[in-house]
Amino acid sequence: MNNLLQNLNERQQEAVCHTEGPLLIFAGAGSGKTRVIVHRIAYLIKEKKIPPYKILAVTFTNKAALEMKNRVIDFIGPAGYSVFVKTFHAMAVFILRRHGEAIGISNNFTIYDQNDQQTLLKQILIDLRLDPKKIKPASLANKISELKDQRLYLETKNLDLLLADYSFNFAPIFKEYQKRLKEQEALDFNDLLLKTVELLKAKEEILKDLQNRWKYLMIDEYQDTNYAQYLIAKYLSKESQNICVVGDDDQSIYSWRGADIRNILDFEQDYQQVKVITLNENYRSTEPILQAASAIIKNNKDRKEKNLLSCQGDGEKIKWCQTNNEYGEAEFVISSILSKKNREGLKNKDFAIFYRTNAQSRLFEDFLRRENIPYRVVGGLKFYARKEIKDILAYLRFISNQNDKISMLRVINNPPRGIGRVSVEKIRALAQKEGVSEWKIINDGYLIGKISKGIELFKNIINVALDLNEEVPEKIKLSKLALKVFEISGYKKNLEEEKTLESHSRLDNIYALINSIEDYELTNPEANLEQFLQDISLFTSEEDPNENFDLKDKDDVVTLMTLHNSKGLEFPIVFLTGLEENTFPHKFSLDTEEELEEERRLCYVGITRAKEEVFLTNSEVKRTFGGEVEYQSPSRFLFEVPKDLIELKSFRSSDFRFNESGQSFQQREFKPKVVSRSNNSKFSLKDRVIHPKYGVGQIFKIEGTDDNVKISISFGRARKTFLEKYTHLEKIY
Repeated sequence: MNNLLQNLNERQQEAVCHTEGPLLIFAGAGSGKTRVIVHRIAYLIKEKKIPPYKILAVTFTNKAALEMKNRVIDFIGPAGYSVFVKTFHAMAVFILRRHGEAIGISNNFTIYDQNDQQTLLKQILIDLRLDPKKIKPASLANKISELKDQRLYLETKNLDLLLADYSFNFAPIFKEYQKRLKEQEALDFNDLLLKTVELLKAKEEILKDLQNRWKYLMIDEYQDTNYAQYLIAKYLSKESQNICVVGDDDQSIYSWRGADIRNILDFEQDYQQVKVITLNENYRSTEPILQAASAIIKNNKDRKEKNLLSCQGDGEKIKWCQTNNEYGEAEFVISSILSKKNREGLKNKDFAIFYRTNAQSRLFEDFLRRENIPYRVVGGLKFYARKEIKDILAYLRFISNQNDKISMLRVINNPPRGIGRVSVEKIRALAQKEGVSEWKIINDGYLIGKISKGIELFKNIINVALDLNEEVPEKIKLSKLALKVFEISGYKKNLEEEKTLESHSRLDNIYALINSIEDYELTNPEANLEQFLQDISLFTSEEDPNENFDLKDKDDVVTLMTLHNSKGLEFPIVFLTGLEENTFPHKFSLDTEEELEEERRLCYVGITRAKEEVFLTNSEVKRTFGGEVEYQSPSRFLFEVPKDLIELKSFRSSDFRFNESGQSFQQREFKPKVVSRSNNSKFSLKDRVIHPKYGVGQIFKIEGTDDNVKISISFGRARKTFLEKYTHLEKIY
């Protein structure tokens, strides 16, 4: 027993030894929760003499399950192979393969992934005589997943009432989707959980069999469970009550994929005589880092109070650097990395750069390339390797060179415009026969008979773009050409109509690409499209777009990632960037207090990834899509860190694009419009206000007097002007 408990602190030992009845372990960041789970499994087997196959341990990712299984085997030997360590979905498949026939599910059912779902939904739309271009299969798949994640979906008996909340008569599409899944003996990922709940609820004998099979249930990351997972855990543990859940409500950041923080917060109400243990000794971070993170998270109301203690002792203060613009921010981050490497002998792998959205990575990547610093983007591709970026660049390449078959094949039906594979093959065959390019076949009347609307549309799009390209750079700019291609190709409309998190991210990435083309124009004012494409190819030629470093890889690279992808990782030095209102917290997460609290938890997660030092950065102004500059309000999270924990810095970009006031030397459209405060307005420039319809925005112009005071407000990319007298606005202090 001594071997089992050695190297564990008092609370960890208490958690390991409490084996009977419900146990809730609040595991603070860096408190060694995986070690506790592994030791608890070992304790059950070695000290309590529980057969290994009676223990069920559930986590959320295949990687986490494999790591836990291996650690159990390493710790207790061959007996560990019999411990059932699975993800929720893998456990559901195990149950349904063996018992699903009791509720009409074939034991050889097929599991449909997202691509399979979209293919099925496209078939349904066509059969229902609906246009897949107007109602996107990807958007439908997202809506179906959201619906099935809802607690109401499992509880309501009136599905028609629930489906009525959706537009474009969603009900018949959803019902047909469910019908065809059944006909094809298939389940989507949501149904794996939902059908398991249905089985456990309806078939008492099967439930008892499973309860007898697994007498001890442990669930990791319990704060990330959705309602179906909550019910599965409750059913399986109902008889023995030997359920141990481990998690941290302060790290619940996945509500957008169904996670319900109430599951962990209400655990004490769901189970009788619950033992609650808080692991509060942090083995990762220094005291200032923990104090800063704790000060921020304490502003959330919906949480359990914790007091994390650092085992690492005192350390560096939190560095808060305000930069003049986004170029200054990227330059500061990369120059800080270079400085620390030179002065302190640190490696590239000691640094991580976090941001709220993927589109923010571009400038950091550009500056890292400029300094020849190797890097990896975790959870996504490098900027210029992302699909949407390659798509828009393929359009530009084809406009530059109509003999470029690779680019033509990429864009001819992208976005979908009804040009099928058979039509493309006919064009290619005719081009080969006539000895001309495919574009000549399309554009010069080689196609005999009726030409499809899709081909005619593609022809018109390219011809408009070719005409515009003739005016670059004399009359229009390269960036305007790229923007026009983005619009007339239908690519922008296609992404806007999809209305998913992924489509929003892709839109942001393309806007970042257009801004990068504007950067190129500043240094190359006479450049045409051919020169730009040549330079961008040389710029990215040394990259391997398929580069996929494992997180345990020893290659010496700087790590870039979104805050959501940072969970579970740790680095000596962390840069948490883009700390401005509407960026972080994100503008789409300011509608409710619940959304804002999740943004704050995301900030907490980011800070607590750091072991030794944290840098927080924000910009005074930022260029938005379209070349305009908007003043930025520092994120509210910055002001929630006590002043005595902060070392303030400022940094002015040496990049020629902006002068000291954040404006362009050329005074292009980058120049912010500054209007002095109206004498009788109760608001000032840069005030953040709440509008009853448009939400949180920032005032960028005040003009007029008396009853004619007009206030112009920026709501993200949208800009609105109101008469102050007739508009209800509340200032955010």
